[in-house]
Amino acid sequence: MRELIGRLESSDDPAVAALRVIDHFDRLVQARATAAAVVRATAALAGCPAGLHDAEAGSVRRFDPEGRPLPETEHASSVRLAVPGRIGAWVWLERPDATTGPLDPLLLERAAHTIQALNRPAPHTPATLVRVACDPDAAEHDRRNAVRALGLPSDVTVVVATAPFPALPLAAAIGRYTVALAPAPVAFPTDLRAGTALAGEPLDLPTAVGRAAIAFRLTDRVGGPGASVVRYEGLGAVAALVEHFSPPDAAAVPDVQRLNQALATRPWIIDTLQAALDQTSLRQAADRLHLHHSTLQERLAWLESRLDLALAKPGGRQRAAIALALWRIARSEDPGPEAQFQGYDYDRDGKAELGSRPRTAGRSSCGGHVNAQETQPDSST
Repeated sequence: MRELIGRLESSDDPAVAALRVIDHFDRLVQARATAAAVVRATAALAGCPAGLHDAEAGSVRRFDPEGRPLPETEHASSVRLAVPGRIGAWVWLERPDATTGPLDPLLLERAAHTIQALNRPAPHTPATLVRVACDPDAAEHDRRNAVRALGLPSDVTVVVATAPFPALPLAAAIGRYTVALAPAPVAFPTDLRAGTALAGEPLDLPTAVGRAAIAFRLTDRVGGPGASVVRYEGLGAVAALVEHFSPPDAAAVPDVQRLNQALATRPWIIDTLQAALDQTSLRQAADRLHLHHSTLQERLAWLESRLDLALAKPGGRQRAAIALALWRIARSEDPGPEAQFQGYDYDRDGKAELGSRPRTAGRSSCGGHVNAQETQPDSST
C-alpha cells in the first residue's frame, strides 16, 4: 500500500494514477479481501477517513488513513456512493469542509464495485480457506467454517515463512509471507526457515499468525548455527523484546551498530555469537562452526576486547544474547511490533499486507529476512 501511495503521489499523469487505483482494487477482488479491508484501502488511498454502511449486515465500518478503526457511527459526508445490488449499503469519504479530492469519484466507484464483487460466493480453494481462517476481519462463523472445510482439528500449528513449502499444502501467500496451517504437532523438514505458533481454536488463528511472524524474525538461515525454525511458545520473555522493537529502533541500539560496523571486516561475528550462545561448551561451539577450538577462543577474545561482548563474564552472556536478537530484528523485513496482522491492514497486492501501516496520501494524490553472515576464514587478529 505504501509503495502504491508513493507512486500515486509522484505521478503527474491523472490517467496513470487512475489505472493504478483500478488495478489495486482489482487485486483486492482477486484476493477475496473483506469489506473492512476495502474500506481500509479506500481511506489510505484517499488520505482521509472512509466508511461503509451495510444495512443487511447491520454494521457501520469506519477507518482512518492509517488503517485504525473509528467509532462505528455514521458520519455526515458530502461524498458517498451506493453499493450496487446491495440494499442499504453505501461507501463514503470524510473530508473537511465538503472538499473533494481529484480521484474521490473513482475511489468510491471502485470501492463500491469491489464490495459488490466480494459479496459473490468465492471458490473454496485451500488458499482461500486459509486466508479466511486467519483473517481477523472475518466473521467468527466464517472462520470456523473455513477451519472445518480444511479438515483441521482444534489445535493448529501456524507456520510463517517467506518461501512456499510443499510439505505443508494448506497454505496461502499473505503479503511477503507464506502462511500455512497444519494439525499440531508438526514434524518440520530440515530445509525450512520459518516461525511457528499454536492456536487452540479458530478464533486464535489471527493472533497465532502474528506470533509466528514474530518468531520468524529471530530465525537463522537454513544450515546456520542458530535455529531456522523458531517456536513462539519457546521464546518466553524474548517475544516481548521482539514485539516492542521495530527494525529501525533495533538498528539504533549502540551494540547493534557496533556489530554492523564490525561485520564489514569480521563477517564471522554473527555465527560465532550464535554458536557460542547456543552450545554448552566452547568445544561444542567450535565443532558447530567447523573450527579449531583455539580459533574460536581467539574470536571470542576479539569480541570482548573490541565490542565489549564478554560471554564468560557475569552479564556478558545476556548482553550478547540481547544484542544478537536485536541485530536479527534490525535485519528483518517485518514492519514492526504493530504488525499483529490487524485486519492484515490489507495492502492486498493480490495478497494481504501483514500489519503494515500505509503512509497517508495527500488530497492531491488520490483523493530481514535475516541473512546471517557466512563463516569466513578467520581474521580476528
